[in-house]
Amino acid sequence: MTRDVAFAALLTLVLALEGNAQTNTSTPMFPVYIQRGDEVEGHYRRHKERLQRVYAEKLVPSVQRNVPDLLPKLEAAAPKPLQHGYLILPKLLPDGPPPAQRLRATSTAYSWPRTRQLIDRDAQTLTNLETELAGVVAQSAAEQRPVYERFITAYRRLSESLRTIDSHLQYNRLWQSVIAHNLPNYQQQTVLHDAVLERQAVQDAFAAPDEVTFRTALGEIKNIDDTRAREVVEWDLKAREQTLARAISEATDSIPAPSFLRVLHPTPHLWILQVPFSTDIADTGFVRAVQTAIETLWQVRDGEDEFRVQMTISVLPVAQLYGQQPAPQQGEAINLQAHLVRFPAEAAILTTGAATTHVSSRWAIVLGPHDISAHTLAHEFGHILGFKDVYFRGYKDLGAEGYQVMEVIADPGDIMGAPGSGPVLRRHFERIIQNELDK
Repeated sequence: MTRDVAFAALLTLVLALEGNAQTNTSTPMFPVYIQRGDEVEGHYRRHKERLQRVYAEKLVPSVQRNVPDLLPKLEAAAPKPLQHGYLILPKLLPDGPPPAQRLRATSTAYSWPRTRQLIDRDAQTLTNLETELAGVVAQSAAEQRPVYERFITAYRRLSESLRTIDSHLQYNRLWQSVIAHNLPNYQQQTVLHDAVLERQAVQDAFAAPDEVTFRTALGEIKNIDDTRAREVVEWDLKAREQTLARAISEATDSIPAPSFLRVLHPTPHLWILQVPFSTDIADTGFVRAVQTAIETLWQVRDGEDEFRVQMTISVLPVAQLYGQQPAPQQGEAINLQAHLVRFPAEAAILTTGAATTHVSSRWAIVLGPHDISAHTLAHEFGHILGFKDVYFRGYKDLGAEGYQVMEVIADPGDIMGAPGSGPVLRRHFERIIQNELDK
């Protein structure tokens, strides 16, 4: 999951305020989304500890005793610790295959109840595994081996699932906090979220092959008189679609490009967007992989015309960045806002220390520990160029359960709308070039 630059400073302030609040013993009551988050995170820790106990106290001894040659496979399935903090780098993943069909606009929801469900699901799977493991001793040696192989496969999946649950935890911590401290903005985002879904319902109605399907699609559209003939209703739907499209476009079109971005036009058919970066990541192989991923995706050939991005990355050693002040150690939690102001203002920033990867203030890509694809990195880079997300993040107030965070893609044919699969388009470059010409 990507982030708007517009409220990144607010996010840093929110997290700082909440950190202070939780160390103030004179203020015992926290907002419900924090209380519920603490409860769910505690449930996650207990599940994780139980998973480790089952491995050490039951699986390993049983495998050693009955099928010792499978022990290396079991060891490979053990939970891998996920460390958060400064200088913790995510694993860069290759892009998956693009979707076979154009994605429909559907809302994806994140919440504490949903995260709890993921934990409960895996906890039940672990209970079933323990029960089966207790009964395997009654089987013959020939029968035991495939059972143990299945146990190890199931355990590996539970181990891998810990990372998914952790990413849900961090996502909810981040976005429920931001929403709580900027409700008016997210009320607007919720209206736009609903507008995208309504536009999809209108498009479904237009595509309906028969009268029954058409009337069913109308049920998802507000304030439409569905007693009239289809051709009459479609006239109103066309006007509704145009109104919705205009509202969606107006919310995403502005581009506050950074002052350090340069547009080069070295030959009649070549345009290059030159973006300087500073980074405190000393792993040159990782930095080079990030640069390659972004530059590869941010290029477009259209007939004779070619558009490219060129990143120039300067490495600032941590000791130089902090000077006489003590520098944070690997894995240490840091104050991101205080960290970012140490970088020069005339370049974008690539750094670490986030709970989840996002673009923060000062045109900074701040990396979290979770695996990230090349396409998602390129999406975050789009924010550095000034583009907004072409998806909307709305919310529902769930009362004692905190907030439900809802995301919907407004344009799956745009990398800023579909971070994992959307393409970079000629119009992205043209908008930036036009901005430069208008200065």
